Amino acid sequence: MKCIHIPLLLIGMFFSLLTLCSAKDIEGGPTLNADMAKSKYQPVVSADHSQYNEDNGLYELTGNVRIQYEGRVITAANAKINATTLQVWADGGTAIHEGELNFTGDALYAELTESTAWFFGTRCGCERPGLAIHSDNMRYNWQTHIVVFDGHVLWVQKGKSNTSSHLEFDLNKNDVVR
Repeated sequence: MKCIHIPLLLIGMFFSLLTLCSAKDIEGGPTLNADMAKSKYQPVVSADHSQYNEDNGLYELTGNVRIQYEGRVITAANAKINATTLQVWADGGTAIHEGELNFTGDALYAELTESTAWFFGTRCGCERPGLAIHSDNMRYNWQTHIVVFDGHVLWVQKGKSNTSSHLEFDLNKNDVVR
């Protein structure tokens, strides 16, 4: 019996020491969500890995990036975020999910304080039931619910398809801005 307790005690001491060392490292440097909590907008950010780059003042996030902000969720494989200005640069399967709306692109730049996101790449799109619009790039303003599409624009609404090189679409009115 005594042989079993000594190894368990050593394992317990090892994990206690490891926890204390990790806690000390976390206290010493900036933490993303602590910095985000200082903002009046308070987005919640998670990723598989994050690190703070002191040279440029950005948090660099990799793997399953998720930014929750005022009823929408930004997802990407990688992102950089400025905790002060709330500017986000993301790439790798970027998306914004807002209720039934889904916006996708190869990369995005968003200014959370300005309510705007720009999507880039050959696979930019906005979809919801009964509506699908795809283009080379797009800009979405979540205050006005206006989406501006440029490049090879294809939109399908209620089974009818149209093409153009530029389209401004009002998601509230579910119609083209005239």
